[in-house]
Amino acid sequence: MNELQDSLKSLEQSCRRFRQQQFTFISALERTREHAHKRTKPVSTLAQVQNYLEHHCHNTTDQGILMLFLDIVRDLSHTLQRLESMMTEDSPASYCLEACRTLLYHDNDLSHIRAKYPHDEVNHLSCNEARNYYGGVVSLIPVVLDLLQQGVTSSQRAQRRLAAEQGAEPARSSRAGPLSTTMATQAGSGAVKKGGCFPYNEAGPWDTTKPAWRPPGPINKH
Repeated sequence: MNELQDSLKSLEQSCRRFRQQQFTFISALERTREHAHKRTKPVSTLAQVQNYLEHHCHNTTDQGILMLFLDIVRDLSHTLQRLESMMTEDSPASYCLEACRTLLYHDNDLSHIRAKYPHDEVNHLSCNEARNYYGGVVSLIPVVLDLLQQGVTSSQRAQRRLAAEQGAEPARSSRAGPLSTTMATQAGSGAVKKGGCFPYNEAGPWDTTKPAWRPPGPINKH
């Protein structure tokens, strides 16, 4: 798990570097979309970005930034696979992992996703760009990274809870013997507490070992 956290930290640094070059990324998409004669269509899948890079990219700056984007996506996929290999099907992180898997699928439609606060990638786009063309593709990396971090956090919590339960089990077992003896002794005297509230015996929730109440004053003997 520590190695996985190190991978996430490295990914965070790559994402930060990419976010600083978002304007370059959008410019590269603009040019490649124009060369592909697709300027009226949004960038909605990873397959589109791959296609623009391989067939419609004509300068090294555009190639570099598109490759950086796809490299980060590939690293996110590898991290997802490693996290999946450590999880069980009923893991609390399974929902996060399933969402990541869907988002990183090559032909998945990204146009509907938007990174929310504290992420500001969408805010750096114009209204037209955000609404019609690039809002989804610039949101992909921060959204997936957040989901992976949530998955790791959920997994760590589950592991700590399991470790605490396993540690408590021997302690409960070691107390079982003396506790049972004490309860047996109390049961013999008619004073076992049921639910920790009342003295309890077969007759009911009252202590019948005490003498009956009598009024004060001398007792007349006949």
